[in-house]
Parts: sequence; structure tokens; C-alpha cells
Amino acid sequence: MLWDQIYIEYKPMMFGLAYRMLGSAADAEDIVQDVFSQFVQMDRGEVLNEKAYLAKMTTNRCINLLKSSRRQRETYTGPWLPEPMPDYDMIKRSDPAERRENIGYAYLVLLQRLTPLERAVYIAKDTLGLEYHEISEMLGKTEISCRKTFSRAKEKMGRHSEGPVGEGTRTEQQERFVEAFLRASDMGNFKPLLSFLKEEVTLLSDGGGKVKAAINPILGMERVRAFFEGLSAKGSFREGFEPVSVNGEPGVLLKREGRVSMVITAEWEPDLSRISRIFLVVNPDKLQLFNQNSPGTAL
Repeated sequence: MLWDQIYIEYKPMMFGLAYRMLGSAADAEDIVQDVFSQFVQMDRGEVLNEKAYLAKMTTNRCINLLKSSRRQRETYTGPWLPEPMPDYDMIKRSDPAERRENIGYAYLVLLQRLTPLERAVYIAKDTLGLEYHEISEMLGKTEISCRKTFSRAKEKMGRHSEGPVGEGTRTEQQERFVEAFLRASDMGNFKPLLSFLKEEVTLLSDGGGKVKAAINPILGMERVRAFFEGLSAKGSFREGFEPVSVNGEPGVLLKREGRVSMVITAEWEPDLSRISRIFLVVNPDKLQLFNQNSPGTAL
């Protein structure tokens, strides 16, 4: 297989693996490029299984990056949330190597509960479908150790596992929530949203210390309502929200002076009846994919 064919064949898998591991599309892209740069310089005869080898290289690079950035995560201002991805980023990519699968945002948030090693084993088993002997070889651990690590990771993830995400999995309830949110933000009255929320709903806001955001989680539907109505009263929503598909799921975005400044998406109960968590991303570093074609944005 030629190098360009290998790139087209395996880059989507590698990007998806790195994005799940890191929660950052920008870092995932860097990892993939670094791995391929090293791979093209290798003796092809040394590699028996290209997919397994590339997965191994990608995973180990991600683990090293997570370990080196641990202190940065620990001192991060407020909650750390993954970088969301707009679906139109995927649609505009005509290069086959740039095709990307939808990875549910709430699933990415849940992966942050896991240690780097737990994350690597869990993704290898749950997403890539590798056998324990393959994971053992990939990570340099015993099969017994990998089994125990996966068991711990699965317990931390609870009943949440990765399922298909996209147009076919959307529900009428999710679409109604987006419509209700758009009306509420226009009117400045968020009371109608309460019917979509669990009583103990939690709102997490990620500004990264770069823009104003709630440093602590906001707990309970009435406090969440007060939070949105307070921002609305200050004129924060005057340019109006727009519907957007975030990681394959319905969400909303807010623009300021033509650039996306806020993205909101939600985690629903397994039966999709109510929202258990709301994720609000305003850190500009995590909204770059939404602003790729905005005025003043370097491409």
C-alpha cells in the first residue's frame, strides 16, 4: 500500500482515537501528523500490521501528552471541557483522509473520569474492538492487567458506552429543546426550559480563564434558569443564538461580532426524556473550528 493510501485509510481512525483520548481536536491533529511523520521514515518491513502499529503509536503519544499536561489540567481555571466539533467541519472536508466520524460530546466528557491508561484500554476495547492480547501488546501490559484496567474504566463510565451519533439518532425531544431554547433566549424568559431539565441538572461552563465564565458548576434547574436569565438581562445574548449540530447532536451557538463566542450542548438521560447536564463552552481556543471561515481567522 502506498503512503498516500495508508494516510487516507488510517488517518480517520487515528484522529478519532486521539480525539477521544485528548478531548482536543487541535492536539489530536498534531498527534496524527507527528505519528505519520515518524511512520514514513520507518522500514516498512518492520511493520506486520499497519493499523495496529499506527494505533499503538497514536495511543502512546496521547498518553505521554496527557501525562505532561497533567499539571496544566490541574491548575485550569474552572471546569475543563473537551473541544466541541461542528458537523459542518466534517461536511466541508472533501479529502477522503479528512473524513471524521461523529463522537458524542457527553461521551467525551465522561472519558475525562478515566486515567490516561484506563482511557487507552477502554477506547481500544470499546471503540476499536481490539482483543486483550492486542491491547496488551500495544500498551506493554499483561493481558490480566488490561482486563482489570478495562473493568475499572467500565465501572467509572457506568451505563454510558459509545453508540452511534448523527442524524439518525436525533429525537424529536432534542429538537424541541433547541427550539425552546432559541425562543427563551429571544424573550429573556427561560422558565419554559424547565420541563426539559432534571431537577438536579448541572451546568458546566468552560472559559479557561480567558473569558468570563462560571468557575463552579451550577446545580439545580432554578439556578440554571437564573444563570441564563441573568446573562440575558445583561445583554449577553443580544446577537441571538443559532441552531447547530455539535458532535452529531443538536445544540446552539452564539456569535459576537460575527465570530462564534459560545457553544451549548447537553447530556440527556438514557431514555432521552430529560437533560442531566448542560455544557457551555466559551473558551475561544476551543471554538476555533467554529470560526475557521470567520473574518480575521487565519486558515
